[in-house]
Amino acid sequence: MSLPGDVPRWPAALRDETPLPYVVWRVMDHVDGRRSVAEIGRDLGLSAQAVAQALAQAGEWTQRAAQRTQALTPALQESVEQCLLSVVGPIGEVVVEDALQEVGDSPSLEGLLSAIAEQLSETQLHAFVRQLRARNLT
Repeated sequence: MSLPGDVPRWPAALRDETPLPYVVWRVMDHVDGRRSVAEIGRDLGLSAQAVAQALAQAGEWTQRAAQRTQALTPALQESVEQCLLSVVGPIGEVVVEDALQEVGDSPSLEGLLSAIAEQLSETQLHAFVRQLRARNLT
């Protein structure tokens, strides 16, 4: 957690196109490598604690975005398949195979998850997401 006197920096992988909640972008727009957490808070009318929380969230969201766009490895594919199998049973293997065909030759985790999500009911999708979160995949 950042302290009031700390001078925060953008997370290395954070890009302008990274999806972040508005309150986080509001803080990140003021992070310039010169102003402290306390100064940013004063500029925005926020407490240093609220600024520090937004900075921590920016790091978490950036990490998740980088994770989703990473290339799909066999180990990652296996983890996703295990999550799906726990939700839909053995048919999950077929769902993953279909999803892999849909995403093409160099799939990302995000591409695979999106293709799988299209094949699930809302109830199954929620259970699948819970399984992915339990394995820290989303």
